[in-house]
Amino acid sequence: MMDLKSDGTAQSREYASGHAHRRARVFWFWWMGMVFALPGAAQAAVLAATGQSPENGLVLAGLGLALSAGGWLVSLGPRFTRKAPVPAEDVARAEQYIRIVPGVAIAIVAVMLAIVVAMMLFAPKGMSPDVLPIMGFLAVFPVPIAAGMLYSRHVHRHRDRMYAKWLGRP
Repeated sequence: MMDLKSDGTAQSREYASGHAHRRARVFWFWWMGMVFALPGAAQAAVLAATGQSPENGLVLAGLGLALSAGGWLVSLGPRFTRKAPVPAEDVARAEQYIRIVPGVAIAIVAVMLAIVVAMMLFAPKGMSPDVLPIMGFLAVFPVPIAAGMLYSRHVHRHRDRMYAKWLGRP
């Protein structure tokens, strides 16, 4: 299927999808570190709020930031490439991804929060100061995953516009 760019020339949906896949991969290379950094920061905050040393949470947050920086460096090639994208063969799957991601993102956050609340209420030491930092970590863990999925959805949803903009670069 061919789409028209703003200047009237044809562009392939498969190439636009390939460009979106590449952008999403580049994003996930550095964002995966945030999947650990943000829960680590939450754990450090809960540790400090309960009068404990926030060291464990800060170490995890630092590790996540280091992974993020490493991912950013590893993705330099695809991030700044002028090479044409590989045409995607899974355009229908990308359309399905665009449709289901909002529900999945909400579900993973809601399910984890329900699990954390249930553990806090029904576990013998669910509200003890020793356990609360772990609960904070678990409560925040799915949030950066869901946010990454939603951003990846945004990239795939607006792939034609982004690809046309990429093609128009000097």
